[in-house]
Amino acid sequence: MNRQLRSLAVLVILTAPAAFAADVKETVHVVITGGKHAGTYNGSTDRGGCSAGMTGKGSFGNQYSLPKENDPKVLNSVQLIVPDAKAAASGTHNFFLNVAFGRIFKRDAEYKVDTEKKIGTGTVTVHDKGSTATINFDAKTANGVHLVGTIDCKSVMRGQ
Repeated sequence: MNRQLRSLAVLVILTAPAAFAADVKETVHVVITGGKHAGTYNGSTDRGGCSAGMTGKGSFGNQYSLPKENDPKVLNSVQLIVPDAKAAASGTHNFFLNVAFGRIFKRDAEYKVDTEKKIGTGTVTVHDKGSTATINFDAKTANGVHLVGTIDCKSVMRGQ
């Protein structure tokens, strides 16, 4: 009996972290061609995530963020705002995208596209499935850095 009790205790200790782990809110895949951080990056987080209607009526957005990440070589922020999610269902050229490396107040590099301000170009497609979504982007910064990626939203927070 004592051996069984110890085995059960070990099992509980080993499986407890998995039982209390937060669900992944989103995964990101970004390929950067050109610039200081050219390469392929993948990540996931249990915070932030995708939202509909939170940055204005009919909008769609994303905030992938690793605020505790200190390594300047690690992709730690992908921010996307699409003002018109319906237009983005078939691809839109109106969006804001920021892909960043390094701490928020000490960025190692940021790659921004803000098509409304004529800073860069590209297309974003939002496949909104209600409780989940997939976003594809293909953009080029004003400096010619090419950003191609996919954001897989495991959940979507809904506002307006």
